[in-house]
Amino acid sequence: MNIAYFPGCSVHAMASEYDRSTRLVCNSLEVHLEEVTDWNCCGASAAHSVDHVLALELNGRNLAAARRMGFDKITTPCAGCFNRLKTAGFELKSSGLVKGDIPDVMHLLQFLTEQIGLDKIAASVTRSARSLKLAAYYGCLITRPRKIAGFDDPEQPGSMDRILRAIGAETVKWSHKTECCGGAFAASETSIVIDLAGQVLEAARQAGAQAIVVACPMCQANLDTRQKSIEKDRGIIYGLPIIYFTQLIALAFGHPVREAGLRRLLVSPLPLLKKSGLA
Repeated sequence: MNIAYFPGCSVHAMASEYDRSTRLVCNSLEVHLEEVTDWNCCGASAAHSVDHVLALELNGRNLAAARRMGFDKITTPCAGCFNRLKTAGFELKSSGLVKGDIPDVMHLLQFLTEQIGLDKIAASVTRSARSLKLAAYYGCLITRPRKIAGFDDPEQPGSMDRILRAIGAETVKWSHKTECCGGAFAASETSIVIDLAGQVLEAARQAGAQAIVVACPMCQANLDTRQKSIEKDRGIIYGLPIIYFTQLIALAFGHPVREAGLRRLLVSPLPLLKKSGLA
């Protein structure tokens, strides 16, 4: 299967391990990701709040590039990119001003769930993650707003949980799977991130999770890089690894730790993964 792939700025830079593990997983599933030719930044998260037309133009250009490549579907692993591309596609279709088809935008979670299927994922597992107890964290962008995202339940999503269970892991029931981590306030309003991300870590701890699994570069960065500050603020040592779901799938498919980029995470997941037999 071939599909247009939009990595986005974060996945090409600070979250390169997300890109690397995404490509490993898709290659193992016989999916060829064809990067959108000459793609540009989607504008997340500032453009749409400053200039609505600019936000549409940025992503209209990306969608048009994918269409010129002959694709009717495009996938991205980044929640922010998904939200902006999906919103642009929705608004352009609703306007009736665009001639021709607009590619359907799917977050990687949706693509793996609906286009590949859990059976194929489970059949590709060579090392089970059965000893892991994980909190699947979706954040606030992948399933919202419902009318635009059109994927999973906006309040109680289950796609990532099902994928993690397909590779053998146990997922916890917890209260904060779709709560905001503070998003782009990481630099401008650090105290907001410390508070909101701290609530996410605490909820995962109380649910008995050994790690938090994410599908968004911003969520990963806020929960991982700010964890020491959150621990100092709350007086609690969490030590919770923040792992991309694709990294765990890659390990379950037999790929080594180095290829999946696990050593790039600040809160090291290696002790947990070695204990579970995945590393």
